Amino acid sequence: MVQKSIKIFGFLVLAACQTTEFNFPKEPVISLNESPKQFQLNGKDSAVEISFHYTDGDGDIGLSSEDTAAPFNYGSPYFYNLLVNVYRVDNGVAQKIAIPLSNDSVNFNDRIGNITPTGKNKAIFGDITLKIKALPYPGIQPDSMYYTIQIIDRQLHVSNLIQTPTLKFNF
Repeated sequence: MVQKSIKIFGFLVLAACQTTEFNFPKEPVISLNESPKQFQLNGKDSAVEISFHYTDGDGDIGLSSEDTAAPFNYGSPYFYNLLVNVYRVDNGVAQKIAIPLSNDSVNFNDRIGNITPTGKNKAIFGDITLKIKALPYPGIQPDSMYYTIQIIDRQLHVSNLIQTPTLKFNF
């Protein structure tokens, strides 16, 4: 078992297991492990922890600090390989949270470090745990939100999209 810990959004715990017993597809596949956990500080929501499982048949998840040339260059859609979008829910209607005075929306996208195992068999599986700030953006305090997550491997295979349940917040 290969195990790594990487800092993302406060922290990301990533465990990767190399195996010869499984034949996973070459595209990453992810699934939510459990409902997200909410943490409070002084009676107000301060953080959300989201844990999900992944598999990848060719083990090419992650980017190194040297991965800055196209298509992994800054500004490219593949610069980030962990895509985390935030949606607010108002009166049953979901929408991405817009950043005031811009055309951008709130996200917690980041780069997962290279976790490709050494050796002949590259198939991997493991769990990723994200801990992110509950308040999506200064001055924006929605009552309810949910998150969507995808990962992208180095061959630009995009995983399935997972969605958390809608969470109620107290800011």
